[in-house]
Amino acid sequence: MNFEAVKGQEKAVHALRQILKSAKIPSVFLFSGPDGVGKRLVADIFVKTVLCEAKDKERGFCGVCSSCLAAQQGVHPDFKMVDAAYQANLRDEEISKQRSLRVDTIRHLRSEMSMEPLMGGWKTALIVDAETLEIESSNALLKILEEPPRKTFWILLSSRFQALPKTILSRALRIDFAPIAKKQVREILAEKGIGAEEALELCAGSAGRALEFSKRENWPGVLTESPLSAIEASESLPKDLPSARREADLIFFSLSENLRSFYHRGRISFSNFEKAAKTIAWLKNAVRSNADPRSSVLLACAEAQKAGLINL
Repeated sequence: MNFEAVKGQEKAVHALRQILKSAKIPSVFLFSGPDGVGKRLVADIFVKTVLCEAKDKERGFCGVCSSCLAAQQGVHPDFKMVDAAYQANLRDEEISKQRSLRVDTIRHLRSEMSMEPLMGGWKTALIVDAETLEIESSNALLKILEEPPRKTFWILLSSRFQALPKTILSRALRIDFAPIAKKQVREILAEKGIGAEEALELCAGSAGRALEFSKRENWPGVLTESPLSAIEASESLPKDLPSARREADLIFFSLSENLRSFYHRGRISFSNFEKAAKTIAWLKNAVRSNADPRSSVLLACAEAQKAGLINL
C-alpha cells in the first residue's frame, strides 16, 4: 500500500510528499489526530519511502529494493517500532504489564539511534502512543531530540498530543490527521466487503473504529441491553492491559456516541445525557491514567443504562 491508497488524509499526505520532494527530512515529527484515522498507516508508508533505495519517492516506496523488503518483513535494522511489544521484549516481561513507556526503554532506543545506519541510509524510530511516555522518559528522549545524530528522524504518534511536554512539542513538526468523511469511510469498509451503516453513524470519522464496530454483533446495544450487560462487557475485556485499554476506550466512545444519538432523537433528557457523558469522559481519562479498565467499563455501562440506554 502506498500514498495513493490513503483515503481522507489529503492534507497530511500532501505535506509529507512535499517534504520528500525537498529531500529535507525534519528530525522530529508529531502525527496527531483521533484513533483510527490513518496516522500509523501513513507513518509506515512515509518511513518505508524514506528508507527506500529508489530515487523517485513522490509516489511512495518501490516495494522491491532490499530496504523495502526488509521493512515489509519487519526486520529492517534501521527502523524501530516502539510500542508495548518492543518494551516487553526489552524488559523480558509480558505485554500486559506495559502500562507506559519507561525511561530505560527510551535510553536503550536512544543508544540504538546513535549508531550508524546498517543499511547505509536513514535511521528512524516510530513511537506509538507517545502520550504514554513517563516524565523521565520524555526527558531522556529530549536529550537526543535536542541534538539528533545525522540521518535520523523520529515520528511520534498521539491521539492526545496535549499530554506531551511542551519541550518535545516545540521541537516537532506537527502533521494533523482529521476525522475521515463518511463517504470515504464507507469506501474503506466496502473495499473489505463490509456494509455497516450503523458503524458509519457512530464512528465519528474513524475508519478504524468503524471496522471494529462492524465485527461486533448488535453493537453498541449489546453493552446496555440488560442489567447484566455491564458485567458481561467488563468481564469480556482482554487479559493483557494494552488490549484491555484499547477495548475499554472503544466502549467509552461507543457509549458516548450512542448517548448523543439518543439525546438528539429525544429519547433521553439533556440532564441524563450530560451527567452520563461527563462520567464516561472522566472514566476514559482515568483509564488512560492507569485506572483499572474492567471496573471503569462496569461503571460506564451502568451509568449509560441509568441515563436511558437500555432495552435497545
